[in-house]
Amino acid sequence: MPPAVAVSRLSKYFPQIELRYLLTLRRPPGVWALQEVEFELQAGELLSIVGPNGSGKTTLLKLIATLLLPTRGRILVDGQDALKSPLAARRRLGFITSNEASFYGRLSGWQNLAFFAQLQNLDPRTALPPVAKTLGLEPYLHRRFFSYSTGIKRRFDLARGLLHQPELLLMDEPTTNLDPISALEVRQLLAQIQGQGKTILMVTHRLEEVQKMGGRVALMQDGRFQELRPGAGESMEDLYCRAVAEGGHVPA
Repeated sequence: MPPAVAVSRLSKYFPQIELRYLLTLRRPPGVWALQEVEFELQAGELLSIVGPNGSGKTTLLKLIATLLLPTRGRILVDGQDALKSPLAARRRLGFITSNEASFYGRLSGWQNLAFFAQLQNLDPRTALPPVAKTLGLEPYLHRRFFSYSTGIKRRFDLARGLLHQPELLLMDEPTTNLDPISALEVRQLLAQIQGQGKTILMVTHRLEEVQKMGGRVALMQDGRFQELRPGAGESMEDLYCRAVAEGGHVPA
């Protein structure tokens, strides 16, 4: 069985677009958002990615989700080359951005999810009920989206990503802006989803969340990726501070 996702020598360069460089045909300056990132994630695993702002975490998710093209490198999603077969890769993953602004506030939760289901050629009558039941959304489906609490809106984010029953979930800050109780509920839902055999690749700034959820942990810093393993008795906070201070070069 192939890995749920396999990343090999993945790099992404963002040029600085200026007219003077276009006129002279000189290579414009820019920034390497990712540099030679490599890892594999097996089916059913959880990998949490931490790191400073601007370190390349969200760029990595967008590349795997085929929303950006890599400068070089390879991405396989369940054995499918994401560059050569982006549609096949997208069918196998759900990208959850925790962006409530992408929902329509005056439509109900059901109408929002039905719209997103139809964009994927899914029948809302069959796609929505199992997801709503899993996430405890049934009492909220027929209320307008703007009336929901932030915690309920986050559940609808999860629901949208799960409509087509993907095996791989890419999650960008799933508990951002949530109060402790709502964040706990989301973590419990993620544990339940992972218990169903789903693979989760999650970007987060909450180190206590990483410690509570378990699974593998990696640091992104200056566009580079390194998997981290705490020493005996070492907290996630201590490991993170040590890794950042040492430029990510922490012995496994």
